[in-house]
Amino acid sequence: MNYAVKLIAFVLLFGFSSCRQGTGGTNVNLNATEVKQLLASEQDIIVLDVRTPYEFQDGHLEGAVNIDYTSPDFEQEIAKLDTAATYLLYCKSGNRSSRATAVMQSHNFSNIYNATVGFDALQAAGVQPK
Repeated sequence: MNYAVKLIAFVLLFGFSSCRQGTGGTNVNLNATEVKQLLASEQDIIVLDVRTPYEFQDGHLEGAVNIDYTSPDFEQEIAKLDTAATYLLYCKSGNRSSRATAVMQSHNFSNIYNATVGFDALQAAGVQPK
């Protein structure tokens, strides 16, 4: 099944109410259950943990890449990423990931999922940490 078909199926599964269409891309806010289902899908998703390196060391989702939203070089770090790839962002509470999502959108990233809940809630929902 190709990426477009999977994406359409995912949006239909979770309904249009949680989806905000950007300029040709997907920007979706997800709760913990939806994050778990997204990560269980066969989509190629880059998981970005936007917490501090110290928080990341204490535990993170398997395969996550740490880019600290509060770092002065956050925008320089995301500029190195592929704007066409699909990303899932999370933090401790959903606040920093929401802000990081907005920054990435302003840098023309087109496929972003934002976990509206934090790492602890993701763990509690059964999303496996590393």
